[in-house]
Amino acid sequence: MAILGSPAWLEQAHDPTAPVLAATGDAVCVQYVVPGGPDGEVRYATVVSADGSIDEPTGEIADPDVTLTITYPEAVAIVHGEVSPNASFMRGRTKVAGHTGVLLRLLAASQEPAYEAARAQLAARTDPA
Repeated sequence: MAILGSPAWLEQAHDPTAPVLAATGDAVCVQYVVPGGPDGEVRYATVVSADGSIDEPTGEIADPDVTLTITYPEAVAIVHGEVSPNASFMRGRTKVAGHTGVLLRLLAASQEPAYEAARAQLAARTDPA
């Protein structure tokens, strides 16, 4: 298991919404910002192209459609299924900047069975601490 945001985690982590969005042909660029981790703030992204290809670069990306800022404890809770992305957003624990339509597509994707399967795989590789 790797700590969320660590180099080892970033090498093996995959955004659970990406396969859902790729299957529907949704092209999106999502920037994730996770402050407060053991090694400080972590930035990574998910870029899904209309052709279904998925790229998950680390660091800052240019012109994301939406930026999600999620504290480290909240991000760990989402990965481990203790809180849903929808609940995190509704409670104000996920801060959003950018296109609301993209956010709504991400939240809808997190309700799909493919998301849950991918989230469970990610949780198995993510240290719960």
